[in-house]
Amino acid sequence: MASWAHLEITVDDQGNVEVGGYNADPEALVEGTESWEDLLSTLGVNGWELVQVIPGPETTYWFKRHA
Repeated sequence: MASWAHLEITVDDQGNVEVGGYNADPEALVEGTESWEDLLSTLGVNGWELVQVIPGPETTYWFKRHA
């Protein structure tokens, strides 16, 4: 059975970012990125798949990849 890593990135209207997840180290993933847009681009390059975007005053991006 495959094991998955999940990552959740929430960005509010002021550009504040909150990162969480399981089977992943969110702090290591954001290290070295200059903006949340840069983070989203970096995740795609590193094999993370964007699963869902929930827009609103706080937009949430959900990612997954095989752990």
